[in-house]
Amino acid sequence: MAVAAAAEDAVLAAATHAMRERLARPILVGQSDRIREIAESAGIGLGGIELIEAPDPVVASTLAVKLVHEGEADLVMKGLVRTKDFLRAVLNQEFGMRRGRAMSHVAVFESPDRTRLMMLTDCGINIRPRFSRKINIIENALELARALGIEEPKVAVIAAVETVELPTMPATLDAELLRRLGEAGRFGRCIVDGPLAMDNALDGHTAEVKGRGSPVAGQADIIVVPEIETGNAVYKTIRYIAGRELASIVVGAEGPVVVTSRADSAETKLYSIALGSLLSQSAAETAGREGE
Repeated sequence: MAVAAAAEDAVLAAATHAMRERLARPILVGQSDRIREIAESAGIGLGGIELIEAPDPVVASTLAVKLVHEGEADLVMKGLVRTKDFLRAVLNQEFGMRRGRAMSHVAVFESPDRTRLMMLTDCGINIRPRFSRKINIIENALELARALGIEEPKVAVIAAVETVELPTMPATLDAELLRRLGEAGRFGRCIVDGPLAMDNALDGHTAEVKGRGSPVAGQADIIVVPEIETGNAVYKTIRYIAGRELASIVVGAEGPVVVTSRADSAETKLYSIALGSLLSQSAAETAGREGE
């Protein structure tokens, strides 16, 4: 795992913890002296970890992404660098991590009753995705769901109401068309339903009261929001009001991209590394089966 601009205590704590748990072997890219200084101050051991010198966060992002592009790393993690600078390196035409499909952000968290994992997308990449981009967003989330062992993911496409309302709510039409694509088999083995209000996706009884019967209602594995404002607000509500830890990665690139907030805890960063490692392993196994 290449860590771009690694000179930050929570990033170092998460990366070294991931190494102890055998989730990933970190390569720390950044100002080596500063990385060592922070590690020593925080009591973090760097024994056995490779450091690559980079004078600033932009160069560090470039070098870290190149490691994935050149096959020296399987995933990349954002450290103390602005997200737009980091993603600019990921999207670079020459050495970046594009693979011909749109990338999207997927967050993973525990269900309200804490019995299973759920996904929320897109919370951090696509600002106001058009219909074709929403298809990619669902495909990316399904890839992660299957890596998590969910054989038939249930996808809730969220809107404010449960019926198509045009022209006032175009997201409801997108949701209806995505549901029809799901029925037609466009996404493989899964169940897609929408438009669904958030309460229907999370609570089956509420859907019954509203007369909105659905196998997805109250059982959603993937929640697809209409635009980034909704996704970002829900993500932060889960974290700061519900007090839950999350994991999040960017899917759709040449390898998983761990993009956590500078304010995220070391625990959230560790969970995100674990999620990226799991997806990387799943992709390698799939590629191996296809090559047989």
